[in-house]
Amino acid sequence: MPIARSIDTLVLGGGMAGTFAALAAKTPATTVAIVEPANVLGGQGTAGGVAGFCGDSQRVNAPFARLVETLAQHELIAEYDPLADRRAYDLELCAFFLQEMVAAAGVEILFHARALTAQRAGGHIASVEVACASDRIEFQPGMVVDATGDCALAHAAGFATIHEGANKQLPMSLYFVLWDTGRPVTPFLPPGCPTWDDDEALPMTTLHVFPSGKVEVKMKVVGFDAADGQSLSRAELHARRQMMGLIYYLQTKGYAGTRLDTHVLASVSRHIGVREGRRIVGEYLLTEEDVTHACTFPDAVAVGTYHLDYHWPDRVERAGTGITTMVEPYHIPLRSLVPKGAANLLVAGRSASGDQMAMSSFRIQATCAQMGFAAGTAARICQREGRDLQDAPLAAIQQAIEAGGQSLDLSAYGSYLRHLIHIREHLFADDRPFAQCHASTLVQLKNGGFLAAWFGGTGEGQADVGIWGAERRHGRWSAPRCLAQVRDCAHWNPVLHASSDGCIYLFFKVGEQIADWETWVIESADEGQTWTEPRALVPGDRGGRGPVKNKLLVLADGTWLAGASLEKEGWEVFVDRSADRGATWQASDLIIRDRSLFTGHGAIQPTLWESVPGQVHMLVRSTCGRIGRSDSADGGQTWSPLYPRDLPNNNSGLDAARLHDGTLALVCNPVERTRTPLSILLSTDNGQTWSRRLDLETADGEYSYPAIIPTQVGMAITYTWKRERIAFWHGSVEQVPDTG
Repeated sequence: MPIARSIDTLVLGGGMAGTFAALAAKTPATTVAIVEPANVLGGQGTAGGVAGFCGDSQRVNAPFARLVETLAQHELIAEYDPLADRRAYDLELCAFFLQEMVAAAGVEILFHARALTAQRAGGHIASVEVACASDRIEFQPGMVVDATGDCALAHAAGFATIHEGANKQLPMSLYFVLWDTGRPVTPFLPPGCPTWDDDEALPMTTLHVFPSGKVEVKMKVVGFDAADGQSLSRAELHARRQMMGLIYYLQTKGYAGTRLDTHVLASVSRHIGVREGRRIVGEYLLTEEDVTHACTFPDAVAVGTYHLDYHWPDRVERAGTGITTMVEPYHIPLRSLVPKGAANLLVAGRSASGDQMAMSSFRIQATCAQMGFAAGTAARICQREGRDLQDAPLAAIQQAIEAGGQSLDLSAYGSYLRHLIHIREHLFADDRPFAQCHASTLVQLKNGGFLAAWFGGTGEGQADVGIWGAERRHGRWSAPRCLAQVRDCAHWNPVLHASSDGCIYLFFKVGEQIADWETWVIESADEGQTWTEPRALVPGDRGGRGPVKNKLLVLADGTWLAGASLEKEGWEVFVDRSADRGATWQASDLIIRDRSLFTGHGAIQPTLWESVPGQVHMLVRSTCGRIGRSDSADGGQTWSPLYPRDLPNNNSGLDAARLHDGTLALVCNPVERTRTPLSILLSTDNGQTWSRRLDLETADGEYSYPAIIPTQVGMAITYTWKRERIAFWHGSVEQVPDTG
């Protein structure tokens, strides 16, 4: 007779999803057990031989960060490189540290164990019979997390699943390790093992070569069904025969020009690596459309950061690998972890509810660890509050997930494989509701969205010109809409600012003549959906207090700085400061300019950055053919006289931003007359030299008045495109070539 036991949360499967589910579910007051068929935790990342984290391993959750920190302390994991697809680690010691983390948390680990049957009452899993060696245990769980990778429990309990089958599933891979003996070895080919004539005919093979002499080999295996026990067994037999043939080939012919004639087989993964088994039919099915359009969900509990990774399921050769389209970070909703109708069962990892292409992205370890952590957290919170999953306390679950170091804001992600994220598009087409548009500005919203604004009407300075805007969500721009028009008078130069409390400010100018500009401001508490009534920034001012074109700078001490200028008898630059988040403003003195150096009207429209706390700098547009600069050592209260730099300027607007990695990025027309080309320039010495350049536009026409902000990817830019459209560019510093 089985041993009967009650338990708060039962986790089936000890891979990355299951391990982090157990850690999230466990508290001193709860009982949690992991049921794992192998003799180690980590799943594909240990027993399956996948000794490398894919996905954004820098931003997972607090327990995962502790694992990485422990591996790093012993030099057992590669440094995080945002440009590297895979982060190598020592899989045996990763398994050990996972085991110790879970044991220290008080989670019971049952190795050599698997679920046999499940009793279900409606949507509720009432009991689960587990075989552990020769023992039988009947668990009566409060909550269950199925992290088996093939919906073993969900399928056994009769919940609907998706099962592609052989030659339709993503293929399996066998991992094995060769070691360099330092001397020639005698190759041998066992009877019945395959041979190949050249690299093109080989099974898809990837070699990871280490300085120690170790070579990790990943070998593709096709033609089998990972969710069918007999087929999976045949796959294991076939894979090892194929492996022996591949080793013989590597020793005698080599691969990609390198012959491994001094290497021998050292180890083989405990089991074949599986990419796909079964997936649940959940309360929501995550789709390829969702994943490729930066989807967001109100019930988001995890974030996907990996590209599509669809390997051809019926071709053993590399054949171009498959579909590997990079995607922007996207949400995974709680509903995709809940089988349709389930009350106390969550499914985390590659078996979550999604179509095959979506699963090809979310199946990797960093994302599985997030899904597992989310599932364990949901199980714990539902248990604590006596609720089932159909009535889950979503706000409490999301709050607990984020408290556990797992950010759900897509804007916090994007650095991973940032060089593959490159967006270039127009905000609208020729069916725009205005004849001309100019002088754009932008801010990043939560969850990777953007809000842009510009002025538009029949032409610059006309009475019908208002302030327009659009937002980018899910990879698409909304239709332009008018955000502000104080009266029938020309509106100019909007500037957006997102404050740390979530409020968005939109500053803009109103006036027939630039010399008589009034500065107005509106505010939004809902990311630009609704706005307050316009108010004057500095009542009674004429000429241009507050930001004149470019974004505000928030100093390290919280002070707001706005680059400002006057266009009256001469063009003069100053800075407005606010120590109370924009409630009141104090203008600096006009910045001294030497009229023998800054000939013509003068200088206007400063862009600001802070290099170190209190050290602030500006670049300005000028009429002398060169960009001007000034510096402040006291947080923008006083400024050095303007001095010209070597960079050409065509008396047109420019903007700069200090990126998250410290690089200074400048967008401008680096010429003395025309408004083309429009270019990105990069500096790593605080603007003294500019060694990298990318031309965004080079054709005839006007490409001008850029705005730039830093993002996790690198930088986002908007600019005027022939006064007919507003263009958007989002990319990384790697997109900008070195010009010496």
